Amino acid sequence: MQDRSTESSLRDESQRARTAGGELLETFLYHRSREVLEALLENPRLGEKHLTILLSRRDLPREIVTQIAQNREWMRSYPLKLAVVRHPRAPRYLAIPLLKFLYLFDLLKVAMTPGVPAELKRLVEEAILSQREGLALGQRLALARQGPHRIAAGLLGDSDRRVIDAALSNPAMTEHAIAAALVREKGSRELPAAVVTYPRWFARYPIKLALLRSQHLSLARVMEILPELSPSDLEDVGGDPRVAENVRGYVARMVQTRRTHPRPKKV
Repeated sequence: MQDRSTESSLRDESQRARTAGGELLETFLYHRSREVLEALLENPRLGEKHLTILLSRRDLPREIVTQIAQNREWMRSYPLKLAVVRHPRAPRYLAIPLLKFLYLFDLLKVAMTPGVPAELKRLVEEAILSQREGLALGQRLALARQGPHRIAAGLLGDSDRRVIDAALSNPAMTEHAIAAALVREKGSRELPAAVVTYPRWFARYPIKLALLRSQHLSLARVMEILPELSPSDLEDVGGDPRVAENVRGYVARMVQTRRTHPRPKKV
């Protein structure tokens, strides 16, 4: 008896949702029943403002998000495209095609939205990085400072020292990303000089190893780092073709000297 009463109540609510206007329509935007929300989508008074409120609900059922995203008339609206892409329950096959319509800093908002699927986030970050060559300095600086880890890491290869400094200061930056950027074959000439000015990064042993394999580190800095290396790492550096030939020759002599005159062990 209670189930029939509930079904009857849902039918009544759904019928009201189809025809509601004004404040009553706005009340239905927060309804928890999927059936009632499906009926609400049939309401001819439903507009962009109402749909934006619906899509701001993180608990909105996937089926409702899908119906909105599949409506071509609604998807002509830029705010609704953005709202669909940012929704954690938006099907990827519907969200991904919308990426090409979004502006740069809206893509950044998507990349930083909690709950966005990892695959979609990766595609968004790739879309942002693919545009970096054509971006103004101010835009690159903003991305380097505010962007998530992958975007900031991609900007370590920028030709402008100011952008690199902003990326190195980004809270999301990691040791691994900096080391990878330093040893990249076509890495920025500015990056090694920038890294050594940041004690937070220059003090780290893996980054020192990466700096030695960079093509653009000053000889003075090379000589500063080499005495700190362990015997095995020193031999690795000496045999690495990425290291400058004159440095490899110096390292070979250091290795030979250490073998002939080993350092006394600390007591």
